[in-house]
Formats: sequence, structure tokens, C-alpha cells
Amino acid sequence: MRKLSVALTAALAAFLMMPALTRPTTALTSAEAVDGVNAFQNVGSIMVWRDPNNPPGLPGGLAAGLTAVLIQSQTILTAGHFAARAESFGTLPPWLRIVVSFAPNALDQSTWIDLSRRATCIAHPSFPRPCTPQSCPFDDTDGQYEPGISDVGLCFLDQPVFGIRPAKLANRSLDDERVPGTRMTIVGYGSTAPAPGGPADNSLFDGIRRWGTSTVDRVIDQNWVTFNRDSVGVCYGDSGAPTFFNGRVVAVASDGALDCVSADNRARVDSKEVRKWIKSQIDQRFPF
Repeated sequence: MRKLSVALTAALAAFLMMPALTRPTTALTSAEAVDGVNAFQNVGSIMVWRDPNNPPGLPGGLAAGLTAVLIQSQTILTAGHFAARAESFGTLPPWLRIVVSFAPNALDQSTWIDLSRRATCIAHPSFPRPCTPQSCPFDDTDGQYEPGISDVGLCFLDQPVFGIRPAKLANRSLDDERVPGTRMTIVGYGSTAPAPGGPADNSLFDGIRRWGTSTVDRVIDQNWVTFNRDSVGVCYGDSGAPTFFNGRVVAVASDGALDCVSADNRARVDSKEVRKWIKSQIDQRFPF
């Protein structure tokens, strides 16, 4: 769910098979609505597809899926635990394809935008490294937020996305002491229940964009906010799913639980520090 690339090595094979990518922790469970009217046009799904005839002999088809949101015509915001792994990628092999779709049904291939075959994703500097395809110190399914870590990442497109208005980031909205108990909207492409084969099982991915609401539990610090599961939670494929409040993005889905019920920890993007970092990364690449 970004301009990605990976090296054709044993590390790549391990990466494409490991749960860490295929479980971007979060699909909305008990979702209130399918976005059939395309109300959230700037929310997209990033999908990694493998050719069935790949030399390593890995299973063909969908290798991973997650959620992202367009925040600038060539910039998408997503979870840092995905972007961090992309930082060490090389060039994509010809049998691997990474696309993003901003359609209500991301499986509509006519809407796919191919991401660059060069690595153009970056995670927030506080995200722990090394975070590689084989191993990452950040566990996005343990149900535990991690103080001092911002699980926020950016990916950059070769060409602008036209016809879609980028989402705006909120400015310290979660700093208001009255926020706990406030109902907010989350939008994602994740599954509505845990797959029978666990996080690495993509069989329940249907490419449908869903939205729902839940209330803020606690604002932990400048990096984390926890949500109640009332009435929605997050599941596999929702990592990077934006949380909207008053029409602006305040957080992205980050750390959930294997049962898609027990936890919903989201990474803040409205804090001064994170907003400053996001702006600096965009300005470096698109100064005009």
C-alpha cells in the first residue's frame, strides 16, 4: 500500500513469504459501510503481485496488500513498517509487480498505477533499523504501541495522480484534552476477519474499500493514539489506513492484534514533529 523495489536475492524470497509484509496488521472488522459511492477517493490500496512463473518458485498471485492515502499529487502516506523494509530494496525483478489503486474496488486492473522499480519509500527516522525483509525489531501484530517510535512512512510516485484531491493532515488535533471518546472515521482495504492461514494468508483479500468509525481510547504521546473497537477494528491489510477527523488525517493504522479484535493502535501524523518530517520529505523531492 508507494514506489517500491526489491533485489532478486534470497532476501527477497524471504521478504515475499514473510508475514510481516502480508499482514499489514489491519482490515476493518464489523465495518459500517462499503465505500460504494467512492467517497474516499484519496485512499488507495498498495498491492504486491507475483508472476506464477517466478524463478524462486514462490506462489503466484497477491503477495501483500496494505492501505495508503494520497497527501500530495506524488506522495502517499502509509505505515512505516512497510516503508522501512522498502528502504533497503534494490531493483524489482521482472516477475514482481507493485501497484496502487485508488478505486473502491482495487482489483479493477484498469485503475492500477505501477510504482517505480526503484526504491522510493522512506520511514520516519525514529523507526527502528535495521528493518529488513528477513527481520524487523518492530512487531505490528503484538497489540503493543512502542513509545518513541513513529510508525509512519511515505512513498513517492513517478507521475502526479490527476483527478483526485489529496487529503490534508490535521494540525495537533489529538492534543486536545477533550479528544478521548471522540468518534473518528477510518478507511481501509483490509479483510473483515482473520484469514484461516494467518497473517500470510491473502485468500480473504477482496480489494474492497471500507470505512467505519470508532472512538479514541487514549492519546499516548506525540506518536501514538489508541482506539476502542466500537464498532470497528482493524485486521490484515489495513496497515496505513488513514483516520479522518473533521475531514483531515490524524493517524494511520499501525499495530493491531492477530485476532483483529484485541488492539487498535494508530500512528499519529498530526503532531508537530511528524508533520515537520513529512513536509521536509515532500519539499526535498517536489520543491515547486
